Amino acid sequence: MEFESNNLGQFVRSAVRELIPYKTQHLPECIKLDANENPFPWPAEMREALLSEQLAFNRYPDGTGQELKTHIAKYTATPPESILIGNGSDELIQMLLLTFGGAGKSLLIHPPTFGMYQIYARLTETEVVSVPLLNGLDLDTEGMLQSAKAPEAQIVIICNPNNPTGSLFPRADILRIVGESGKIVVVDEAYAEFSGESLISEIENYPNLVIMRTFSKAFGMAGLRLGYLVGQLETIDLINRVRPPFNVNSFSQRAGILALRYLPEYQEQIQQIKAETQKLQAALQEVPDLIVYPTKANFILFKPQNADQWASELLKRGFLVRNMGDLPQLGKCLRISVGLPEENDRLIQAVAEIRSQVF
Repeated sequence: MEFESNNLGQFVRSAVRELIPYKTQHLPECIKLDANENPFPWPAEMREALLSEQLAFNRYPDGTGQELKTHIAKYTATPPESILIGNGSDELIQMLLLTFGGAGKSLLIHPPTFGMYQIYARLTETEVVSVPLLNGLDLDTEGMLQSAKAPEAQIVIICNPNNPTGSLFPRADILRIVGESGKIVVVDEAYAEFSGESLISEIENYPNLVIMRTFSKAFGMAGLRLGYLVGQLETIDLINRVRPPFNVNSFSQRAGILALRYLPEYQEQIQQIKAETQKLQAALQEVPDLIVYPTKANFILFKPQNADQWASELLKRGFLVRNMGDLPQLGKCLRISVGLPEENDRLIQAVAEIRSQVF
């Protein structure tokens, strides 16, 4: 029987057929302020050192990532065997759900939050249970604990600072969920370098606590895809069972090693980004009819009266920002990543122009 293309759907898993993919825009002609990246280039000496490395690309990478894990261990003050590396947070989320999720099990999240949690949950046939943030910004600790009582609840993901709101949840609230839920609790600390807050020091006290970190944000490696998990040895050993044997390539591993050697240069960039965040936030707060939310990350969430039109007007002026759509409790919002100082100055001018000419 001849195969017909319109019959493809019958071979696709229902979870994939129903999936709405995570959408991104690629407009290289625009100033990119939509993806929470570090806008600064790598330290010049680091870049030169990486490009001069004689890496054997005809050989598989170190599947254990031992040298990289040794440097991460020093950076996080944890044992190397408590670390697992992956291709950015996306692969780490997938591995977590392959390990602890699946049919008949559920994942607890707190919308609005990072969309990939829900996508990988559906791909692993894990039910998603949403406990919305209070007022769209604050962690509903009691609600999370109540939902965690369900026997099918297996894993909780808390994004801290949260994407897209920029909220930093109280340490005591998160530790209460870790201590009382009896479930695997993953704290996504993608923006921890900007907030200055981390729960990594608590891992030794809680076998069910896993911290997820990335090189994509503060270390400017979004294009290389490199991240890591930190947890107790037994927990990491379980997750390691689903890790592909050579999942992180040699170039990304080496870049991560060098980045941690140039930590002072990156820390200087982080301080500049934090200062620019405050500058941009203050400028936005001066614009009437804009609600600007507090942030402890390298991006700002704000609510104009007409988010779609604001996004369109900014795009006309060469700025690509993230239109978050209709967020729970908050409504239609835009998220702006902090750019280079000159880009932020131009953005502030564009915002003032839009306010005076359009609204």
